[in-house]
Amino acid sequence: MARRHFVGLDGLKGIALIAIVLYHCDQRVLHGGFLGVDVFFTISGFLIFSSLLRRIDAGEGMGLGEYCLKRLRRIYPALFALVPITVTLAWFVNRDMLVGIRDQIITVLLGCYNWYAISSGGSYFSQTNPDLCRHLWFMAVLMQFYVVAPLLITVLRNSIRRWIPVLILVGLSACSALSMALQYHPGDDPTRVYFGSDTHAAGLWLGAAFAWGLMIWQRDRDRGIMPDAMDRIRRAWGNAGPVAAFVALLALIWMMRRVDQGAMAFQGGIFVASVLSVVMIAGSIPFGSWMQDLLVFKPLVLIGRHSYGIYLWHWPLYLFVRTMLPQWTVVHAGRLLAITAVCTAIMSIVSWRLFESPVLRGGFLALARPTVAGAADVMRCCVAVALLVGSCGMGAYAVAHAPVRTSVERDLMDASMAMAQGRENHAVLNRNKTPAPRKPAHKMPNGTQMTAIGDSVMLASSKGLQSTFPGITVDAETSRSMTKAVGLVNQLKAQPGGLRQWVLVGLATNSAVTDDQLGDLLDAIGSDHVLVLINAHAPVSWVSDTNAALKRFAGAHPNDVVLVDWDTLISAHPDELARDGIHPGVENTLYSQLVKDTITNWIKQGH
Repeated sequence: MARRHFVGLDGLKGIALIAIVLYHCDQRVLHGGFLGVDVFFTISGFLIFSSLLRRIDAGEGMGLGEYCLKRLRRIYPALFALVPITVTLAWFVNRDMLVGIRDQIITVLLGCYNWYAISSGGSYFSQTNPDLCRHLWFMAVLMQFYVVAPLLITVLRNSIRRWIPVLILVGLSACSALSMALQYHPGDDPTRVYFGSDTHAAGLWLGAAFAWGLMIWQRDRDRGIMPDAMDRIRRAWGNAGPVAAFVALLALIWMMRRVDQGAMAFQGGIFVASVLSVVMIAGSIPFGSWMQDLLVFKPLVLIGRHSYGIYLWHWPLYLFVRTMLPQWTVVHAGRLLAITAVCTAIMSIVSWRLFESPVLRGGFLALARPTVAGAADVMRCCVAVALLVGSCGMGAYAVAHAPVRTSVERDLMDASMAMAQGRENHAVLNRNKTPAPRKPAHKMPNGTQMTAIGDSVMLASSKGLQSTFPGITVDAETSRSMTKAVGLVNQLKAQPGGLRQWVLVGLATNSAVTDDQLGDLLDAIGSDHVLVLINAHAPVSWVSDTNAALKRFAGAHPNDVVLVDWDTLISAHPDELARDGIHPGVENTLYSQLVKDTITNWIKQGH
């Protein structure tokens, strides 16, 4: 299998990388941009197996020493630059990013960060903790695959012949996709199934299966023993392949626009994206495929060839830009993306010129030793050594003095403790107080008539709620979503006076909200209560649809539901938000005052 047959793969990688960057920097632009990862997985599985099988077929053996050295030279130079430089920058820009950084660095370098994130409760889909290494779960899965690939090839080639290995690899892919589907539970954080090397390997195994099948087909063709039926399929694919690849590309783009982080993705969507990736590869690599003309578009090829460096740098740089310009997080997300793209391009070039390219040419010693004659290479070595030594020194200091919790987490803990104290002070009152019967025309409620159920945004605003509505009961926790609402309401109803007449619900930040969930919530609360829904403000993909669902539901139940438009208000006051662009400061009263003003206006309208 000659390398020249794989023209077009850099273009595919360029498309996939653009989707990933858009998803990371502004999920509202491309809800399913995370599917670009599965394009990369499929291409990686195909290329790794192709490379190893090509050597074996040529009688050169697997060359494990060369294989391992090549992988090390490709992976670690960029990481050795990325880690100390970004840690140093984080110390000066936003120390919240350094929470847990020591363990993150160790597991990244060992190639098991994905399992560390799973075991430590990290979330890929959370916007609260700005983890510097969050995106490197992808590299961990790849590194584990690099270890398994030669071992599996040895087993399959020594014990089984012909097409059986292809079927086994396809079976491994199907098992991985099935495991993802079975372990995913709607409403729960999907990080386990997304990060798991067992559950998110469908693309890797499909790419490997295609590489093995292509090897068999090419061997039969070269030996002149290809069956007539297979030859007819080959000729037919020469005409239909480019069309199929183009249709697969359109289908994948459609999925990236429509598929969200929910059941559609984790119960089949990711596997479908991997299958489409195989079709794109199969239709793009043959000689004469007009798809190659589309995929050799130079900007795409350039992005694809340097995809590794771009992927490594774009996420931490986006965090830095977002921290320095928090007011732009939602209002001017496009500007943040543009600045991030420029910074990423600069750092990717620096990383390639100073670290990656020299090591690929001359080994790790080339970092500090010129590989070609001339003052330019001497200068390159001096700059590289100075940058590494300086950033490693400062980075080590930053790691040693990294905070245990982020500033947002500390504020939320303080708010939670204050809220718990408030509940204790009102325990006797709550036990003996029963909600007043609803009257035909409402009056402005006081705190003793109100129950609030919410997530971390409400928790951050709990002090303001208790100040604006003395006596209010606030039950708010981090990472809580609307899927918990009905259960919480039922728990409160089981307590004497637990569910008061006015029920505030702020659970729109952490997951999508559906009409059915809202209907069940209203039914659970009952007709003698007023439901006050508070919408969300966050740079995540589901917020716009969730806010639309809340507005639609409030409009359909105007006499029972009040909608508090937190998103519009805080968008006009982004300076009131913490560095994550989601949580207001714990001293804020904007949230509580908006609730009060909205209820007042609702009552004035005759409700």
